[in-house]
Amino acid sequence: MSLRGHIRRAGSLLVLASLAAAPVALGAKPPAGHALPDSVLAVIDGSRTVTVGAFRRGWGQVAAPSRPDSLTPEAARRFLDLLVGKELLAARASGEKWEWTSIESAQIANLRDRTMMRVALDSTLATFARARAARGEAALDGVALGVAARESTVARLEVRYDELLIERLAKAWAALPKPSADSSIWSRLRTMGRMPAILPADSARVVASSGIGTSRVADLLDAWKKLNPIVRPRVETVEQVRDLVKNGLFERVLRRNAERAGFDRHPAVIRALVRQEELLASQYYVTREVYRSIPTDSATLRRYYDRDPDLWTVPARLNVVRLVLPDRSEAARMAVRLRDPAEADTLVARGLRQRVNYGGEITAASDSALFAAAMRSGTGTVLGPDSVRTGWQVVRVNAVLPAQGRTFGEVKDLVLRAWSDEEGERRMQALLASMRRRANVVVNETALARLVSDGIPAPVRQR
Repeated sequence: MSLRGHIRRAGSLLVLASLAAAPVALGAKPPAGHALPDSVLAVIDGSRTVTVGAFRRGWGQVAAPSRPDSLTPEAARRFLDLLVGKELLAARASGEKWEWTSIESAQIANLRDRTMMRVALDSTLATFARARAARGEAALDGVALGVAARESTVARLEVRYDELLIERLAKAWAALPKPSADSSIWSRLRTMGRMPAILPADSARVVASSGIGTSRVADLLDAWKKLNPIVRPRVETVEQVRDLVKNGLFERVLRRNAERAGFDRHPAVIRALVRQEELLASQYYVTREVYRSIPTDSATLRRYYDRDPDLWTVPARLNVVRLVLPDRSEAARMAVRLRDPAEADTLVARGLRQRVNYGGEITAASDSALFAAAMRSGTGTVLGPDSVRTGWQVVRVNAVLPAQGRTFGEVKDLVLRAWSDEEGERRMQALLASMRRRANVVVNETALARLVSDGIPAPVRQR
């Protein structure tokens, strides 16, 4: 696909998705006659900017093939054009009054609260770090600083624990099963998502009293339930249960401080809410101006189908049994077993009982090399062992399924989806082009060239 195809196909998706993460700068009109600062790539209508940071974040959020693999001058120009269009769309949509649904209102309220608490935490950590520095104490990394600030804060609350209750809670948390390393991701998530079995009589009991109020078992369970299962710590000891209590008390102190300091009106909170409300407004605006007016009657869909009926044909495909094993010798033994049709059927049936499907279909599009090799070898043959990224692959070719044409009635839902996507993209691009023609956009050519020259670093993988 050409560069133009990459960018155009990603257009409407990027314009909406990037709104949530790429900050906008309001009231950023540069002084007349002065060059734009190095951090600014473009100014739109004198009031909105696209910064180098916003460009880098947006580029990192969109993976190939929705954007080009490399940041060439042409690619950078087209991507900047998309970000400019995003700002124009946000400005137009925000100029109208929209009524949020109850779910959207709750999302905004939750965002306000999360951002306010983040500001409160950052403020507390900064104050604590300055106090440590004033005392000549060594600097701490982020995690250690957070733990030290929590411990210092909680120590002033004079917490009194119900030790017997904490011991029972520690046993309940320790009894949670550990996910198996060789289980599927969904199985591990289900295991990590389990809640501890707490005695009904204990759920309403007070586990700790402090200067900022009591902490009940129900409070711990509620906080645990809200944690993403992937990041939940393993809790097995009395001290770790105390840490859960401390976390809750520390959060109460942060919330009290945030309310007293008026952090709900902090600039960071306001910016986050503006971005979220612009995202919602843009979605409403695009729905009204682009997608709602797309005709979807049967005659229109039939004309779209008739443009290329072969497009809806199910391609030729192969029914196969495919397994990937950790070493070559084991894969070679499996290849011998798969040459027996009855043995292959038994293996597939046994796998299905264990919710593992060893059978499947491949096409020339899904795996061109394997499809070609299987077509040459014919049905009933076994290919492999072959080295693949995850181990050694063995494949039995069960049957060749010929291409099959489909009538309009059979694929009407698919036609509707494809037509809506294609026509929606065309109308979206037309809307953005119309906005750009009426806008005053100033591009910082020097900063854009430097961005291309410097490139965009690959994201650091979190361990």
